[in-house]
Amino acid sequence: MLLLKTMKIAFVSRENAVRSIMAEAVAKKVFSDVGIKAEVFSAGTEPAEEVNPLTLQVLEKKGYPTKGLRPKPIAKIPYRKLDVLVTMCNEAKEKCEFVVSHKRRENWLIEEPSGGEASFMKTLEEVEEHIRGLIKLG
Repeated sequence: MLLLKTMKIAFVSRENAVRSIMAEAVAKKVFSDVGIKAEVFSAGTEPAEEVNPLTLQVLEKKGYPTKGLRPKPIAKIPYRKLDVLVTMCNEAKEKCEFVVSHKRRENWLIEEPSGGEASFMKTLEEVEEHIRGLIKLG
């Protein structure tokens, strides 16, 4: 896939501590691996203080870099310059209605994991599947 410019994509969830952080980490690695030039961001409508430790654990276990991953509010990402906005839940979708400059919007209804590592791994696998689908759509 040949892109003439660097795509800007953001993943937004409520706390930016699990799902959107996973999507940021996966997208950065996968896009780079397949040669897609992208700036990847994640944010929360109500950001947590820190990334859930199980999120970092499962990302590292599957080989995704976790350095620099931290929850941040939407105001800290370039939301006015996005090409793609992906909300990870209906709550984030509703709170991101003001973001209108993107060319494409998707809402992935990915449930927040509940429980231990297995639940977080299942959520990560769902995020990976969505990222692969995003790449196929171009």
